[in-house]
Amino acid sequence: MSELTPISIIIDDAAPLIHVYKEHCVIYKNYLSTPVTKDGRLLVDEIPNSFLDKFCDSVEHWGIRGKFSVVPAPGCRGDIVNGITGHDMKDVRYWIETVNKRLAPNFDFCPEMLTHHYALDLTTGEYINTDEETWSFKQYRSTLTPYISHALELLKQAGIDATGVTSPWSFGIEVEDEYIAAIAAAQDAVFGRKISWYLLHAMTDKPGAKPWIAYNQSGYKLVSIPGTINDYFWQTIDCADTSPEYISSVAENLISEDGAKGSIIDVLSTGGWPIIITHWQSLFSNGLETGLKALNIVGKRVQKYLNQKVEWKNCMEMTNIILNGEN
Repeated sequence: MSELTPISIIIDDAAPLIHVYKEHCVIYKNYLSTPVTKDGRLLVDEIPNSFLDKFCDSVEHWGIRGKFSVVPAPGCRGDIVNGITGHDMKDVRYWIETVNKRLAPNFDFCPEMLTHHYALDLTTGEYINTDEETWSFKQYRSTLTPYISHALELLKQAGIDATGVTSPWSFGIEVEDEYIAAIAAAQDAVFGRKISWYLLHAMTDKPGAKPWIAYNQSGYKLVSIPGTINDYFWQTIDCADTSPEYISSVAENLISEDGAKGSIIDVLSTGGWPIIITHWQSLFSNGLETGLKALNIVGKRVQKYLNQKVEWKNCMEMTNIILNGEN
């Protein structure tokens, strides 16, 4: 049993080239009414492969581990197997190959359902005028299972081993018992997997939170992985400041320059697990990449001040710790 506390990072909304947030922000509740930042800059159309390369450099350097979503049919613009509208398939394949080669050692992968946008009617193959979250709230395991299975199957066909699933927005939260049964069934159907995890809950108001066993029936086990630290990198989407002082101020929210303060320290002090929520667009920062630069600072400070207290873990590692009754 390790005496080190698990620390992890959640990367949501990633997909080859497509700026997933730009695609869905105009349809969802109180998100932006037009695809611009709060300070009036247009959201860029794509997140290039060069940014993925830089992200890989960062997490490899600092030993950061966690979860990396792959939206299988991003923005309703095709999918990662059959092609994405407006992008050369060789660039899509490069993204997938890079993810498998460079991130797989440190990260678990999962679908963030199919589109993180409009829901797909599996019968007709057409998208309906309802976002996936709203659609999910009136579903049952009989309809959720094939939907999740389709998302998992696309990742499998692309060569990505998806060990869990992530909810786009709060997908499934109003029918969570049906949802978790569907996840277990879908993982078994596609990957033959009996142990899995899912990410739905943000418990940033409960710093002592840890993952828990959400489903344990008929040989299937499912662990709920909660986010326990807010996405402080998100602010960089709406700010054009790229100064070292600003970047350091973003990192300061998670861990201070002297390692004594910040949300990571707060969570540790309550006995919780620091599980950092962030998004692909938060690190990309609408092309300025200030979020990724702030993550580099966080990685450096964690290594400097907490290497005797925490250990970076991915979601399956955290799942196995919970199932084995450790920590």
